[in-house]
Amino acid sequence: MGELSTGLRTLGTRFDIDEGDVAVWSAILLVEFLAVLAYVSMTSTTITEPRYAVYPFIWINVGLLAVSRTKVSKRSRGIQTLALGVTGLYLLVLLYLGGLVRFGIFTPLGSGTEFRISWALPGWGPVVVFRNPWLQTVVVPFKAAGYLSFAYLLYARLLDATKGVLSGVFGLVSCVGCTFSILMPLFGASAFSAVTQLSWDLSTVVFLITVALLYWSAEIEAILSAYTRSLTS
Repeated sequence: MGELSTGLRTLGTRFDIDEGDVAVWSAILLVEFLAVLAYVSMTSTTITEPRYAVYPFIWINVGLLAVSRTKVSKRSRGIQTLALGVTGLYLLVLLYLGGLVRFGIFTPLGSGTEFRISWALPGWGPVVVFRNPWLQTVVVPFKAAGYLSFAYLLYARLLDATKGVLSGVFGLVSCVGCTFSILMPLFGASAFSAVTQLSWDLSTVVFLITVALLYWSAEIEAILSAYTRSLTS
């Protein structure tokens, strides 16, 4: 049980925040609050559901915090290429399912080229749209930030997962946090939006769980391993 206790302590202290971090994040939160306040004042927008003004910044801030505290391990070029390929495919699937990317080969996108910027509540906007007959991209700030943070964290975890194993592929598959994290976002906004008005509530929960799985993947696996050994000893 000693290993289990050590793992739990490590898991609980991973986000060790000092006074400098408090000052920086207080400033970030203040800027975000002022940006929302300025937008509401200038556009006469009425926020009837305050949580929808907060959710985008949860995605942005939690993703940024996790990425800023995650270091990428140095691995061989072959392992890096494999991890980068898996991560790139994962990101592309997320962008497609999240509606940020569409391909003309699958969906008719119309003729001509279009580029526009639509202003919206900070975090939700500004929305940048680019479209031509072959590709359409819709950049929603918080979704783009969230998906990019997923990709970075997954890449770091995939590199960690290949340490000490003979096969890089085995390491990728055996990474519990990586495997579940690849699947979790698929049950996000695109899956819930058609069936419930709570789509963004559920999507935000899925986002937080996914970040936790990716960020604490090594600790979660260590705890599970220690717990399994304690049961069989």
